[in-house]
Amino acid sequence: MKRSTLLLRVASTIVAMPLVLLLVYLGGYYLLFGLVGFYLLGAHEWSRICEEGGSIPVSWLNFFGGLPILWVAFTGQMWLMWPAMALLLAVNLIIPPLIGLSGGTVGMDLFGQVYIALPLAYLFLLRAHGFNPTAEALILVWAADIGAYLVGSKFGRHKLSPRLSPGKTWEGAAGGILFAVIAGVALMPGMLDRSIWYGALVGLITGLLAVLGDLGESAIKRWANTKDSGSFMPGHGGLLDRIDSLLFALPLLYYLLR
Repeated sequence: MKRSTLLLRVASTIVAMPLVLLLVYLGGYYLLFGLVGFYLLGAHEWSRICEEGGSIPVSWLNFFGGLPILWVAFTGQMWLMWPAMALLLAVNLIIPPLIGLSGGTVGMDLFGQVYIALPLAYLFLLRAHGFNPTAEALILVWAADIGAYLVGSKFGRHKLSPRLSPGKTWEGAAGGILFAVIAGVALMPGMLDRSIWYGALVGLITGLLAVLGDLGESAIKRWANTKDSGSFMPGHGGLLDRIDSLLFALPLLYYLLR
């Protein structure tokens, strides 16, 4: 990676991480507006990916489709989640055929709305249990991403899945898992008053989920024949490129850290 690109990547990370932690710390409507912004940007990138893959997205439906999921999680009225999901499914099934689009569009749009909104909703749910478990979840995923990048770029030799992501290596995956385990061991006793062994276990699970999340988005981008989901974060690509690990890990981390 070029030095200029590396510096951009480091600078954008230094800015983004404290900003996200500040939103989590403030909670309430600050976090709501922040996550709605993340969702809208992610939905925009998802529509772009669909277009690159030959699907015809209903962009306005992607923008608004996942918002009921976020609102239900924000209010804490989880009994409304299934009705919200049912409404989301019904709207996605009804609108595209009315405007002459195919069933493939329905599937891709619906998948994208749930893929982005539902994990972000778990961030709301975790924040209801306090700042510390939410920050712990974020830091564990960030540690996995940083470890995978640092170890992979320095020592990566053996391709993890050449067909899905030629740049990913087994060494990078191992580095991500190792960094997540170290973060879990270092932070779990102080932040959540749990044992270092539990921290190591959660770190291990986080590292594995980060690898799966990364490969999952790589598979989507390979289908669309595109390198990045967007250009929102300098040095990283799009927002979805930056939070793919988080989207995979958050639902399970909610149950492990609450």
